[in-house]
Parts: sequence; C-alpha cells; structure tokens
Amino acid sequence: MMGRQLAVSGATVLTRRRALCMLEVSVHMMKTTCTLRHLFTACNLLVFTFLLLLYLRQPRESTVSHIPNVVDGPFIALADNKTFIISPYSDPRRSNLIRVLAIVHKSVQDLYCLFYCKKNGYFRVRANIDIVKDRFGFPYETADLLCESPPSCDSVYMSIDTNESEDIREAPVFQIPQVPRGSFSAKLSVCISAFYGQYNNPLQVIQAIEMYKILGASRVTIYNNSCHDNVDKVLRHYIEEGVVDVIPWPIDTFLRTSKKWKYVEGLDSEIGYYGQTASLNDCIYRNMYNSEFVVLIDIDEIILPVKHLDWSSLMRSLQERYPGASVFRFENHAFPSSLKGTGFNPWKHVPGTTILQHYREPSDKESIKPRKMIINPRKVFQTSVHSVLKGEGYSVDIPRQYGFLFHCKQKRNKKYSDTDLIKDEIIWRYNMSLVPKVDGVIQKLFPRH
Repeated sequence: MMGRQLAVSGATVLTRRRALCMLEVSVHMMKTTCTLRHLFTACNLLVFTFLLLLYLRQPRESTVSHIPNVVDGPFIALADNKTFIISPYSDPRRSNLIRVLAIVHKSVQDLYCLFYCKKNGYFRVRANIDIVKDRFGFPYETADLLCESPPSCDSVYMSIDTNESEDIREAPVFQIPQVPRGSFSAKLSVCISAFYGQYNNPLQVIQAIEMYKILGASRVTIYNNSCHDNVDKVLRHYIEEGVVDVIPWPIDTFLRTSKKWKYVEGLDSEIGYYGQTASLNDCIYRNMYNSEFVVLIDIDEIILPVKHLDWSSLMRSLQERYPGASVFRFENHAFPSSLKGTGFNPWKHVPGTTILQHYREPSDKESIKPRKMIINPRKVFQTSVHSVLKGEGYSVDIPRQYGFLFHCKQKRNKKYSDTDLIKDEIIWRYNMSLVPKVDGVIQKLFPRH
C-alpha cells in the first residue's frame, strides 16, 4: 500500500509538471497567435490547465486502507534523535486541534504532522511548537506540538516528522485517542510523577493510596521509571483492584536525567527531575475528560482538608467561595519521618516510612512552602510542578484553614531542632479507617513469617 501511495505521489508530481508545461504553451500561443481560432483554442487550454492545477492542489485522493508502523507508549524517538513523542491527544476546546505532547531539544525548529485521512489519503501540516517555559535551564524541554487537522480529514492515525519529505515510510504512526463521551468516570483522579532509582518505600505507597481512596479518589496514575520488586508488588495489587494506572516512563533510556530540578553549570544532564513536567502534563490530558478534578502531587504528599473530611466536600466549598477559579493551590507543610519514635508504625517488617506522624516543621515567613494543586483539567493547557502556566479561569492560593499539603518527607530541615517541631495529629482523624485498610493490604502482600 505504501508503495502505491508513493507511486501515486510520483505520478502527481509528473502530472503537475505536464500541467505547467501546458500552461506555458497556452500563454505562448496567446502571445504569438492573432487568429480567432487559435485564440479560442488557447483560452480553452488555459481554462483546462487552471482547473487541473486547482484539482491537484487538493489532498491526495488515494484511500488509506492500511497503516504501517503503528506505535504505542511514551518516548518514541523521531529521526532527528532530538524529539521524543509522548502521546497525541484530541483537544476539542479548539476545533480540529490535535495536541502532541513531546520532549524536544531547544534547537528543534521545524516539525510536521501527517494525518492519515480515511477517504483523502494523507495531509501534512506544519506543527506549532509551543514550549512549556519551565525547563529550568536544561537543554531539553517539554513541548506541545499543535496541529490543525483539516475538517475534511476524518483521521484516526497520524505521524510526526522532522521534514517536508514526501517519503513517509520511516515515520512512526500514532493512533489519536478519541474524546470520551458522556459523564465523568471519576470525580477525582491523582497524578504521581515518576518513581525512579529503584524506589523502595512500599509502606508509604500503600498508606498514600489508601488515603487517596478515603479522600475520594477513583483513579491514581503513576509514572514509573524504576522501582524495587516490593513496590512493583504493591502496584500490581492496585492495578488488579482497578485503582492504579501505571505508565512506563523510560526517559533515562533516551536522555541523561537529573535528580535536580534546576540546571547548574557543569551538570552532565539533559533534562531535570526525570521529566516531571512532561509526565504531569501528560497525566492532565489522560484524565481531562474522565475526571472532574485532577490532583497533582507526589507519592509522599497528601492534600488534607481541614474543615471537611474528603476532597469532594472540600471542592464544593471552594467552588462556592471561588466560583471563577480553575486551579486550587495548597501550601506545603513538612512532617519529617526521620524524627525517631514519633510515628505510629505496627508494620516494621515492611520497608518504608509511615505517614502517621505526630510532628511538623514550623511555618515561618522565611521557609519555602511550595504549593501543589487540585485543578479543573478542562481549563488547563500547560502546567508546571507548582503552578499552571496556561489556562482559563484563575488560580487561587487556598488558606490553611481550608486545607494544606501534608508532606511526609524523609529528610528534615536542619535549621529546626527537635524542640522546634510542632505537635500536629491531623492525619490521625483518619486512623480508624486508614489503619485497618493498610493492614489488610499488608497481610496479603507482606505477611509476617
């Protein structure tokens, strides 16, 4: 089929050349001939040639019956080895727009989208490369490749290429996800950026996921670069339960990654923090028409309501208070797990740390309190880690009396001594439901011998 398309393309080029030659002949005849008969013939030839050229400008009229090289999964490298495709998404907020999430080198200038039309062959358009501005100094950056699909093209498949060549045999082909119809399948979904470094904290993973469920999350999407077998066992349990989606995230196969979020001179890395910005943007589009709200946090973080007991009640209250808001940002408060003897942990045989902590670090004006978010995904176009970069509506910083980010981190701030820490048992409001749920999972996956 591809050979036939290329043959059709070659024949089209040849026909165009002949048409141009005919046009030149007709113009020459009009200049050199004075007789009415020759003038009439030349005019007819000119009209015919003009109509032929107009016809040839239309998309190819070969039916696409077979699509080769269909690929799936994030990190598909293009021929330039400077562009890595994560996934295309239909974006009905703008008519016929296909948004392709990618990671590109800062030197990339030209990319093209090729749509495989069911009836009209293929149609090539130049992509608008919309860079996510928070690349933090690294040479590779998250980008949206914006391509307008022609209204006459009922496309299910597309390719992305680095040049305008007619040869499409080597271009990878992607299936364009269709926008779900009907009501949301989830009220709230959680997005967790990548596990990496053979991540081995199964106790906290179990506790966090069970807390998300108690708070009202229906789905948890986790991007997995690498994790220990202990964590893999936990993820498989929740996949079977239908709560967790795990997205493979092999970014270090293609790029030199850094654990640091910001580039510093001499750092031999091409992208920061395992492409966290790319994974968060991808998660928003995956859940855009499946979930009413999306929670953007890490696995050691929980957005805790203060006046309410679950996220649904919290969001109803916040929507009434801030009717035009689409982004709700919650202030970080650290509960260090490194303070010995302060946490409740009856599961010491399971690797990891417990979130049931008693003490938090003080909140002063000098301390950095980065915020995490609950968003309306249909109002967001691009996000960074702590703020939305492009969107509709407005962003609001939520006062602590409504809710805050409970950050159960392993490392504590060295500026605070033990006596500086503040006793805070807010997480214990959930212990009557959380502890038996966690214990049930642990007895199944990590029974005592």
